[in-house]
Amino acid sequence: MLCNLSVWVLLILSILLVLYTVERLLFLHSKKVRSRQFLEGIVALLKKKRYNEALTVCEESPGMVALMVKTVLIFRDKGPNELSNATNGIALQEIPLLERRLPAIQLIAKVAPLISFAGVLQILAKMLNAIAHTSTYFSSNTIISFMQQSMVLISFGLLLNILGTLAYAFLHGQVKHLIYDMEWSYNEILYHMANAKENDGNVDKEV
Repeated sequence: MLCNLSVWVLLILSILLVLYTVERLLFLHSKKVRSRQFLEGIVALLKKKRYNEALTVCEESPGMVALMVKTVLIFRDKGPNELSNATNGIALQEIPLLERRLPAIQLIAKVAPLISFAGVLQILAKMLNAIAHTSTYFSSNTIISFMQQSMVLISFGLLLNILGTLAYAFLHGQVKHLIYDMEWSYNEILYHMANAKENDGNVDKEV
């Protein structure tokens, strides 16, 4: 039976991989919002000059898009430098939270095969030690047992590598998508606010 240290390490890593992946999936899902529909609603409120209601909608909505739009609305009457500093601060604060656990998942995927290989070496050492301390006629069944243990251990490590790599790739893609939504919403809300100011200026000139 497999009983070496590598097995326990791989079992712990597999549990951590599942926990980290599930936690990240739930966290990233909580940050998602239908950015286009959300922004259309905010723009509709801005066209009616209902800024307070737009801020309320942002406060009640989850995700980075709502937080970014809220920041732009709060600093709309400030200078460009203040607005830029505020939005950069939000990005620096939120992006590390999105990327949390991802390095750990990637690390588990990388080290799992190495740990399984170390376990195979340990099994090989046990087999050689058994051969050295037994008679010339060493049981083939014992060798087969050692080989089976090695194959199971290698398969375990490779499985963790595959699952960890897939989990990291998927979660990393979700993070990039959320960051893209945040950047897109920032540019869009600035564009609509600039148009609103330009339209207000044209109306004042006509009056």
